[in-house]
Amino acid sequence: MKRLIGFTAALCLLAIMAGCGGVNSTGTLAYISNSTGTGFTVYNINTDGTLTRSSISPLNTPEPPQVLQFSPNGKWAYFLDTSGSNIYAYTRAGNGTLAIQIDVIPVGPGASSLVVSSNSNFVYVALPATKMIATFSIDQSTGDLTQVGSNALLGVDIIQLALSPNGSVLFGLSQKGQAVLSFTLTASTGVATLTNTYPVGNTPEHLIISPNGLYAYVIDSASVYTVPASGKTTPNIFGFTIGTAGALTPMPDSPFQENADASGNYPNTPKGGAVSSDNRYLFVANNGTDNISAYQISSTTGELSEVLGSVSIVNGVSVSTASPFSCTPCKPSFVAVPGGNNALFTLDYANNLIYQFLIDQNTGKLRAQTPASVGAEGSPTWITIR
Repeated sequence: MKRLIGFTAALCLLAIMAGCGGVNSTGTLAYISNSTGTGFTVYNINTDGTLTRSSISPLNTPEPPQVLQFSPNGKWAYFLDTSGSNIYAYTRAGNGTLAIQIDVIPVGPGASSLVVSSNSNFVYVALPATKMIATFSIDQSTGDLTQVGSNALLGVDIIQLALSPNGSVLFGLSQKGQAVLSFTLTASTGVATLTNTYPVGNTPEHLIISPNGLYAYVIDSASVYTVPASGKTTPNIFGFTIGTAGALTPMPDSPFQENADASGNYPNTPKGGAVSSDNRYLFVANNGTDNISAYQISSTTGELSEVLGSVSIVNGVSVSTASPFSCTPCKPSFVAVPGGNNALFTLDYANNLIYQFLIDQNTGKLRAQTPASVGAEGSPTWITIR
């Protein structure tokens, strides 16, 4: 039985951005995939963690996009259309524009995820409807794609792919199969070899690999823990350490749970999450309760401790400075943290908004930015930061 950490500690909201240089751009862009819109809304990420619409926005595309990935060498961009029928390939200009459409490669229907190898030589695509993964080589002079061999038949659906930071291991999350699969990759040929399958949860939604490559976390929308004192339920988050060839070992205290808010209500329906690039914090989007849970990550074990705070009564209403942090009425479904680790962005699919938060880098607490949200177009589903 896991211990739920209550609300303790004092309020400690620090002015973490003092002296950071105002709202100058970091030179980094956030691309928002609009699943029913005209393409991508693009924002500059400022040094204070706010978003300012880029001069290149919007980027119109032939079909509404879902997941967008850039090749690590910065030359090319690849995305799936929302039906998962095709990969669209583009060159990427120096200002971030999708400059020239290279090709349209049929893959589906139903392709759900796409990643680019760390050496920019291969693209891997998940095909959950047929329980396969497809591999494509990238022409190094043009960026065009050519399929490598036949699709790999796995026997389980893969809804999401993720790469280890060093590019040697590919991970796949199977929702119906309730498992994480790991594949070793051959750098020269791109061949993905299945090495292990690890059972996890009831309805795993999202897989997160920490930037240091040491830990994996699985967000589950249906696996819950029943709190003895109240009989209420709270979501489970599964944690693993990553070993040689992508071997996963459950953390001793896994699964971890989510705390109640100031009113005693527990989060539900977690959909997505992200780890800060300094590997210190994990954030989870709770779609059913309009809030975001924040965890400190142990630097030695990777285990999670939910961010603490205090509860006070303001005008008869309980107000908390602890996780989970409200973004009502945001219905968060996706979380992204840029490299500066001072900001968090989450998407509101129904209202075409991007909510922006400041991260206290000493505690992991979240504070709404001004403005609290900025606009997207057409049911945003994905944020790619580059």
